[in-house]
Amino acid sequence: MFPQRSSTRALFAAALPVAALAAVTACAEEKAPGSVAAVGVPATGVHWSVRGMTVDGTTTKAPRGAYLEFVSDARVRGDYGCHRFDAPAEVGADTVDLGRPATTEVFCRDARQRAFDRALARALAAENTISAAGRDGLTLTGPDGATISLVKQRDAALVGTRWTVTGLGADGTTEPLPKAAAGRARLVFAEDGTVGARLGCNSGGAEATVADGHLTFGPLTSTRMGCVGEASDVEQTMRTVLTGRARYDIQGDTLTVEAADGTAITLTAGA
Repeated sequence: MFPQRSSTRALFAAALPVAALAAVTACAEEKAPGSVAAVGVPATGVHWSVRGMTVDGTTTKAPRGAYLEFVSDARVRGDYGCHRFDAPAEVGADTVDLGRPATTEVFCRDARQRAFDRALARALAAENTISAAGRDGLTLTGPDGATISLVKQRDAALVGTRWTVTGLGADGTTEPLPKAAAGRARLVFAEDGTVGARLGCNSGGAEATVADGHLTFGPLTSTRMGCVGEASDVEQTMRTVLTGRARYDIQGDTLTVEAADGTAITLTAGA
């Protein structure tokens, strides 16, 4: 059993950019169990969306994007609601105990999102008991009686999904899309190996090759309208990410695309 952490400060001491979190995957050989034995629910290979938390009888709905993934019986990763994390873990027959996580550095403007993020991080710092909640759900219960409700969610398909940009990233930090630019940038990957793009101001497209967790974009052709303000900032980030080779990752309904220089966009399926 891992030692208990007494504060969220310790939890966030090992902050890493998104690309560094991906590197944690290759750190050790892992044996992925088919299910948590005591509850009989397949746990690995599943995106478990966090529906909410109940503390002292009060239930708080999780922000969109909060999730857990049991990568193996020795590793759990996910998103607290604002910060993504990757942690060593001891996953037993009906328990999960996380070690010290590596986390991304993200600024969340929304106070409720920040509060949930901190609360979930504290709850997962303790050993939790796992129980089934129907065919497609799990409940984690902490030593203080707080519960975390999880529901099974398969990853959205890269191709054919309308991906709307909801966040911009640079230097290992991610910020929500400015309100003035909300809904103005999106990507749609097609079966013919192309991607259509609304860039925030202009629109266009490019060839897009998918291989080994990366996207390789051909030359981007687009309209040439003049752009100012926040829409221009979004467009500049989009053009950087859609140039050359970029890493991508899908977790549930969230897609992250990150260029080699750390510039990144976060997109939500069907938003």
